[in-house]
Amino acid sequence: MMLKKKSERLPQGEAYQRILEAAEPLFAERNPELVSFRDLASAAGVSLSAINYHFGTRQALFRHIFLRRARAQTERRSASLQQLKLTGLENDIEAIIEAFVQPALNVQPGDKHDLFNKMRARLVADASPDSRATLSEAYDVNDRLFVEALAKALPHLSLKDVHWRFHFLVGSMIYTMSDFGQLAEISSGVCSPEDSSESIRYIIQAFAAALRAPATSPAP
Repeated sequence: MMLKKKSERLPQGEAYQRILEAAEPLFAERNPELVSFRDLASAAGVSLSAINYHFGTRQALFRHIFLRRARAQTERRSASLQQLKLTGLENDIEAIIEAFVQPALNVQPGDKHDLFNKMRARLVADASPDSRATLSEAYDVNDRLFVEALAKALPHLSLKDVHWRFHFLVGSMIYTMSDFGQLAEISSGVCSPEDSSESIRYIIQAFAAALRAPATSPAP
């Protein structure tokens, strides 16, 4: 009688890493709700039970991947902001904006940062409480650091003004990250967000001017 061959066991931790690496491009290119456990298992080369064991639900897996990437991004921003203080540039508006947008926009098409930007764009477009909670956990603390830095550098503005103008900066950055060719099309190829250095340069120029504009509401 022939013995049934046992299924190959992956080394400890490998299934976990395979799931993370396979899930990120799937979540970036599709609505996460449309990515099934079977899709994930097939792409990762693992069993359905492995995904359930490590993450439990698709939402938990998406949240884990998103927060991990967001943490790396906010750590780079915080380090750049701290460097400005050490070099005496903490009141340089252009430098503050660059410290904020550069980690998000300095990407190459198809790399992991680009995949993360697409995930963030999808999350922003989802108005569910879970999505809002994930975005809040990922960014609120870091965003407040930049609002405080801008408020200190722009004493002619009220805190209300700074919050609104920073809000528009974030919106512009996310819209640029999520562009799927519209700008290149309507500009007949003159402009393209795929040129990350150009995107960063134009956002810095536009929002430095917007932030230095006269106050809308009286400063305290």
